[in-house]
This record gives sequence, structure tokens and C-alpha cells, in this order.
Amino acid sequence: MNISVTPQLRRAVERRVQSGQYGNASDVVRAGLRALDREESREMWSEWQQAKARLPRDEITAELEERIVQKIRKARQVERKAAR
Repeated sequence: MNISVTPQLRRAVERRVQSGQYGNASDVVRAGLRALDREESREMWSEWQQAKARLPRDEITAELEERIVQKIRKARQVERKAAR
């Protein structure tokens, strides 16, 4: 695989290899991709936690379920009317 990077990124990779911290440019890129995976995983975890916190904490009763169904039906009716 060949990749193109800016001169600034090339220098950053070369500095890391020259420091002895990494054996070659591929090692630097692999480490960067692993760091990106960790960052994205943390973001997804955080988003999931925030969504979970917004969920209702009440038990879903038959009455609550019926209200939800009615809201969905009304929203679908509005969508159908708008599509016409």
C-alpha cells in the first residue's frame, strides 16, 4: 500500500523513526491507526452513554406503550401528507 502525506506529516514520521521510538514508517502509521481506533471507540462509548442517559427510566406500561404508538402513527401521517 502506498499513501501520500503532506511534507509536515512526512517529517513527523521521520522524526519518530529517527528517535528510535519506531522501527520504520509503517510502524508509525500502524501506531497512529491504533490510536485513531481507540479515540473513535471512546467517542462511540461516550455517545452511547449519553443516549442511554436520555432513555426513559420508567417502566413501559401498556398506557405508555400506547402513547408511543400514537405518536409514531401521527408522525407517519404527517410524513405521508407531506409526501403528497
